[in-house]
Amino acid sequence: MNLRNCPECGRVFVYSTVNMCHACRQKEEEEFIKVKDYLYQNPKIGILELSEATEVDESKIVRWVREGRIEGKSFPGIVVPCDRCGKPIPNGRYCSQCSNDLARGFSSFTKKEEEPSIRTKAKFHIKE
Repeated sequence: MNLRNCPECGRVFVYSTVNMCHACRQKEEEEFIKVKDYLYQNPKIGILELSEATEVDESKIVRWVREGRIEGKSFPGIVVPCDRCGKPIPNGRYCSQCSNDLARGFSSFTKKEEEPSIRTKAKFHIKE
């Protein structure tokens, strides 16, 4: 049994897939529905204004955008900064430019690993 403390309230709970106790997870889901409903009524609102209007912590809204639960493409006012360059993006962690750069970096690194190493001829010394 995997026991953990809830990061929201501190209670002990059995961890399954979400790092939060059942009560806090249920409360967060209610907050999410409240935010989503408000967004449908006010699609051009920004994250700060949305947080103030719904009384939901701004960090939760940003997390939901990064997780893809709230799509900024559907709501033009919802943007978060790219984790690498800071450019405003509608969802995720990285802008398309940084994603491509990171992918190229990873692929070039794996290609270097896959290349066979150049072997030199062994040198022998014969002792008479």
